[in-house]
Amino acid sequence: MTELEIKEKLKEFFVNNLGVDESELEFDTMLFGDGIGLDSIDSIELITYIDETFGVSMSGVAKENFQNINTLAAYIVSNM
Repeated sequence: MTELEIKEKLKEFFVNNLGVDESELEFDTMLFGDGIGLDSIDSIELITYIDETFGVSMSGVAKENFQNINTLAAYIVSNM
């Protein structure tokens, strides 16, 4: 699976599972805080999704890997 395919799957997850407005979500959009405002519950769902979909454990991973879709995808690719 390519990094672009991973980014598309992550974007689809945010829109379909977390109710993020697709028009507000780019690969470099900040996910937490001042970005689209995801919270700790959303992060748990995201961690579970990544583990089940890509087989990559995100438990205990540094928060800078969760900044946006680009950083998530890069982490997933390097740990697959």
